[in-house]
Amino acid sequence: MITSTSYGPYPQDRQVTRSLAIGIAVLVLAGFVWRNSADQLIAYLVVLAAAVLPSTLWIRLGSRGIPIYPIVALVYIPYFARPILTDRDLILNYSESEITRASLTVALFLLAATVTWRLMAGNAYSQRHITSNEVDASKAVQLALAGLAVGIIFHIAVISGSLAWLGSFYGLVRIIAITFVTVALFLAGVSRAQGILRGKAWGVLIIGVALLVILSWSSLFLVGGMIYMLAMLFGYVIVSKRVPWLIVALALATVTVLHAGKAEMREKYWLHNTNYGGVTSVTQLPALAVEWVAYGITAIATDSVGQSVIERASLLQMILRAQRETPARIDYLHGETYALLPAILVPRFIDSDKPASQIGMDLLNRRYGLLGFNEESVTAIGWGLVAEAYANFGYFGVIGMAFLVGAFCGRLENWSKTAAIISLPTLLSMAVTMTMINVEADFIQLCSTLSQAFAAVLIFLSVFRVFVVRRNPSTRNSSW
Repeated sequence: MITSTSYGPYPQDRQVTRSLAIGIAVLVLAGFVWRNSADQLIAYLVVLAAAVLPSTLWIRLGSRGIPIYPIVALVYIPYFARPILTDRDLILNYSESEITRASLTVALFLLAATVTWRLMAGNAYSQRHITSNEVDASKAVQLALAGLAVGIIFHIAVISGSLAWLGSFYGLVRIIAITFVTVALFLAGVSRAQGILRGKAWGVLIIGVALLVILSWSSLFLVGGMIYMLAMLFGYVIVSKRVPWLIVALALATVTVLHAGKAEMREKYWLHNTNYGGVTSVTQLPALAVEWVAYGITAIATDSVGQSVIERASLLQMILRAQRETPARIDYLHGETYALLPAILVPRFIDSDKPASQIGMDLLNRRYGLLGFNEESVTAIGWGLVAEAYANFGYFGVIGMAFLVGAFCGRLENWSKTAAIISLPTLLSMAVTMTMINVEADFIQLCSTLSQAFAAVLIFLSVFRVFVVRRNPSTRNSSW
């Protein structure tokens, strides 16, 4: 039986608390070790404290529901706290007062969102009835494996070029397929944590996930495979309250090696002046993998690696740039990037000429002189919600966006507290989490992706209802 999302014991889970405490201690110690000045350390600790506060509150209040905002807030640590200590270009190009101001802006956003999130999430100790999904275990496993199969078929079709006929609809199909897969992998993680997924089915799933990740990495982008692994990891950790540290360490080591060799691989396989290319046949994958690993190990051994995976994750410089130049040199946008949202949400089959979802990001990059028109098709520079909000309305924009994010995440968490695992609240919350951890995305990108993810979750639940609920009528009321 797959139980509800009221995971973990009341009022506090010791293992989760211990893991969080160790993590915070390590991050604080890193601040003292890598600091260059007292001001720099204070700026780092301010962002760190604001980022870990939601997780602390979620644990102390019962660890119930899908922790969307606590997870998203933790992602702000590598993107906004870590650069204060390790980004040399940032430290050299901006004064300590500017860095302090930027860190306080990030903390303002996180704290305002935290307050709103807690108000909207409601009382974690609510004694409402907890529902359950009385689904036959084999059906849950079959559903997870079916979703995995969808992902493998989709990526093979992408590699072979079989989806070219979709034209401008490819993006929509891609988002739906990827969300469908991440939902299935989340369910697989939950099933594994509850002891449902084991034996031959577990072995088949592990092989399938490995193949899926390799297929997604054939594009020479690492983020897709990482999202798949995180979806399964979140499902397992949220239910079991345990972190499989060995598996996490192996995954990080693999990503580190591949990231080190990524530049050489892209230079060799990507088409000239584009950000795509790679293999065109599944049979090329073994040779590609061996070559990529060799490049990565060589780069690490010769100390010729550019930026590490963690170093690449940095958005603090976008806030610094916006605050230095706005409004002194560049006027506020006054909501110009947000005003583009209605046109983006119109389905492409209604408006075939609608702009791309990254139009807001492109507008920001052009306005602040980061990219020209000819460069936008080759590369992209993400701004994230905080820098975009400041560029539009200053501190009022930052606080307003924080309220919106906190309220949205809080309502979803409250909705998922007593929901069954295979239900709209739980699966939508998971899909939202996997979307919002991409903190480089601007508001329009997030809204566009979230609307498509919602459609994918509905498709997944429809499949569940057709192939599982109808065969087991006792689940009809608890699965939606």
